[in-house]
Amino acid sequence: MKKRRKKQKIVKKQHTLQRFQTGRLLFGLLLCCLLAAGCGGSDPDRESHTCTISIECSSILDNPDALKPEKTEFVPSDGWILEPEEVSFKSGDTAFDVLKNACNRAGIQMSSRYTPLYGSYYIEGINQLYEFDCGANSGWMFSVNGTFPNSGCSEYTVEDGDKIEWKYLRSGLRCRQQLSGIIIDNQEIKT
Repeated sequence: MKKRRKKQKIVKKQHTLQRFQTGRLLFGLLLCCLLAAGCGGSDPDRESHTCTISIECSSILDNPDALKPEKTEFVPSDGWILEPEEVSFKSGDTAFDVLKNACNRAGIQMSSRYTPLYGSYYIEGINQLYEFDCGANSGWMFSVNGTFPNSGCSEYTVEDGDKIEWKYLRSGLRCRQQLSGIIIDNQEIKT
């Protein structure tokens, strides 16, 4: 009889301990859920924004003979590598981040290198089209809302609603170093 009562007390203590541990576990899960949900606040730095990005090389179509013959297959017949599309980005993202993400999503090849002198990334090639493939001054440039920024693509912080256009220009590298207001491939450069 004593053994039976002693066993019942042990079983009762085990049940009490199990209920306590279950309660602690449920409280912990509830706390984790509340923390994961953000407890009702949102972080404005992590909110998503949108911009439009496009990649085109139509200037090559104006003078295809200037293009290296082995590069012809990489030039789309209409000049669009990526037609304008709205993409999302996070606060603090740069034009480089948006381009890199868009190329990754669309399966478009992109090559860049960091240039310490300017503290920015330089786009060497997109879709296998590299600087100098269409002449001594050809290469990639970007504009934002119709203006070519006075900064590298990884220095330009994108704003909600921006229109980022990447263009392969046959004379862009030479002309970009000159004053604003000049014409490149029938488009005025504004800086």
